[in-house]
Amino acid sequence: MIGARLFNDKNVPLFTLLICIFLSLALIFSDSNEKVQSFRISITKNFSFLYQPFNWIDNQSFLLKKIEVLSSENLKLNLENELLSSNKIENDYLREFLNFQDREKYKFVGSDVISRGNTSNLNTILIDTGFESGVKKNNPVLSSRGVVGKIIASSANTSVVQLISDGNFRLSVRVMPSESEGILRWRSNTICEIFEVKKTSDINIGDSVVTSNLSTYFPPDLPIGKVISIHDKSDSFNKVVRLELHSDLSKLNQLFVIIEGDNQ
Repeated sequence: MIGARLFNDKNVPLFTLLICIFLSLALIFSDSNEKVQSFRISITKNFSFLYQPFNWIDNQSFLLKKIEVLSSENLKLNLENELLSSNKIENDYLREFLNFQDREKYKFVGSDVISRGNTSNLNTILIDTGFESGVKKNNPVLSSRGVVGKIIASSANTSVVQLISDGNFRLSVRVMPSESEGILRWRSNTICEIFEVKKTSDINIGDSVVTSNLSTYFPPDLPIGKVISIHDKSDSFNKVVRLELHSDLSKLNQLFVIIEGDNQ
């Protein structure tokens, strides 16, 4: 009790002074007199530095919120861009598929690649269509860009495709527009070579390579690739033509099988 009383007795003048100052400032800043207004402006200007830290904190808080909003919007735009890119790829694939189907008078069965196989003597893939869909051995298999292989085995709902990149794969082809013919064999990646081409054949870089009408299982004029180089053999009457496949065999996802018109 005595300590509290002493504390109150000592601080009464201080409290009184603070109350007086507060009331004086309230009267000053509530007065509309011009001199008072001028004094108010001067006081505000002189002590404005006291508000700068608070203004800086407010600005930083505003900027952080703005950055957060912009980051969120940027993420949304990136996701939308990825979706549009994916849709464009799928749309391009379907457009190529429809254009090819309109151009060629064959019956196609669409299929998806479900696994890959690569042994010492075979380079194959497994697709999700089989003899229940009309697929059978030796049916040609194409991507939306051109020939990629042929069926070598089928079950009810799956089939094994031997790819052009298999070392045992051979295909009779024709180079257009000269109609020079030869036998295609894979070399590496998307590069193949055509052997047994007559040295007198008029072939140029950029010429199209298609299936020939000499093939037992492939209809003629299916696209395969384009000529990228020609090599004459000094010890032979033939030359070797190198071509690049239209299809990237390492990126096959959706394919279609020709189930009619394969015995030409």
